[in-house]
Amino acid sequence: MKNFTWKWQDTLIVILGFLSLGYALVNYGRLPDQLPAQFSLTGKVNTYWSKGSVIALFSFMGLIFPLAMQFIRNIDPKGENYNKFQGAYKMGRLTIAVICDAALVLSVSYGLDEHFAAAKWATVSVGLLLAVIGNFLPQIRDNYFTGIRTPWTLHDPAVWRRTHRFSGRMWVSGGLLIALAAFMPVTLSISMIITALVIMIILPIVYSWLISRSVKV
Repeated sequence: MKNFTWKWQDTLIVILGFLSLGYALVNYGRLPDQLPAQFSLTGKVNTYWSKGSVIALFSFMGLIFPLAMQFIRNIDPKGENYNKFQGAYKMGRLTIAVICDAALVLSVSYGLDEHFAAAKWATVSVGLLLAVIGNFLPQIRDNYFTGIRTPWTLHDPAVWRRTHRFSGRMWVSGGLLIALAAFMPVTLSISMIITALVIMIILPIVYSWLISRSVKV
């Protein structure tokens, strides 16, 4: 299998995936028919799915999908660039696994006890993990599947590198802001999360456009 190398991150992905799935299956008989699939910014459940669907989806996203990401480079026209950020890519796959495994555990825990603050701890977990991703963003080199992919970053490797250095700082700041928002009153928490999303999504896009203009000049 071309470009497949098993690393400690893959072992951890498998361990965490089976632990979270095991937690769900052990408690399956005690769970209600439906489990939370999505929480709102206010901490209320937005969407319920059948417990089987929730367990299947989060287990797939936490176990199978991160491992399958190993093969993306085989279909990426810029696949050779993955060799330049293998460490960051491995940690990115692990982070995706942790987020999905945590989502499954929190959803099941909420099903066992509806007073469990699942939304709060989901917000903390996602915020901290986004900050971790931000720490590795500057290492990512231009490709078509991961990173900040705008018309300007994909067109010019120099714009890509500068945008990802900037975006790394924005994601660390935004992720920490999201984690902190979990402990704030609802109105302030929503404002902080929206601000963090602007910092992490809008600013990198605008920055890549501005940088592309300066490079052209």
